[in-house]
Amino acid sequence: MKKIAFQGRRGAYSESAAYHLFGNDIEVVPMDTFEQIFQGIETGVVDGGAIPIENSTAGSIYDNYDLLYKWRHPIVAEVKLQIEHTLCALPGTKLEDLTEVLSHPQGLAQCSRFFGQHPNIKSTAFYDTAGSAEEIAKRGDKHIGAIASAYAAKFYGLDILKQGLENLPGVNFTRFYAIQKTAIELPDFKANETVKPPIKTTLLLMLSDSSKSGALYEALGCFAKRKLNLTRIESRPHPDRPWEYIFHLSFEGNPKDPNVVEALKELQQYTDFIYRLGSFREGTTEKLSY
Repeated sequence: MKKIAFQGRRGAYSESAAYHLFGNDIEVVPMDTFEQIFQGIETGVVDGGAIPIENSTAGSIYDNYDLLYKWRHPIVAEVKLQIEHTLCALPGTKLEDLTEVLSHPQGLAQCSRFFGQHPNIKSTAFYDTAGSAEEIAKRGDKHIGAIASAYAAKFYGLDILKQGLENLPGVNFTRFYAIQKTAIELPDFKANETVKPPIKTTLLLMLSDSSKSGALYEALGCFAKRKLNLTRIESRPHPDRPWEYIFHLSFEGNPKDPNVVEALKELQQYTDFIYRLGSFREGTTEKLSY
């Protein structure tokens, strides 16, 4: 049975993502930090990990972009998980009793409208959504609540005071990546074959002369001229070279496709380095499950 790590405590959204990404026949391993997931994969303590990479309302999880560059563990799958936040507290607590609510910074950001409507309730950042539910259960203070999943509330014996707490109920999604030590084998490319869901490829790259006018335009042109669809580009500061940037670039394309091979070959003219983080099927959209 594979051991799959996720950041947080039991009941975390990442735990649900781990089952969607790796299947139900796994042993989930909660970890305190994202870096511990990468370290665990590197040392063989775990076989893989489920990490959030971006949220549809709160944006990118930059820590994981930086850790992907640092550790270079292959991305082998993705899933887009619909996030449903609940406000939970100790049994018998009422909404008007609360003076403070704990949650992960992303959870707080995704529920900012609630705090605007309740200025008397203080939002306090905690390291994890499910961990905040666990903390409330431990403290035994009816003046403090947590923002977490309904499963976490049930797991830690809390009452749900309000459901659908997110700013945009029904349209709040987080994309998760599955990472492991080795890449997956991809099917051979066949011309004119429609593959659904399409294969996505994610690259790390650094421009050879980022100060040159049009440098990024020239690099991205390698994909545009071959009609390869870019799905995301994110820049992160280079850890050792001030004012230079690492680009995370994702596009639809099988690396065995001659068009992709040609695009990457041309891209080398404009970059100091290119590293393929992974190629995998585009992820489906799923609901929370445990």
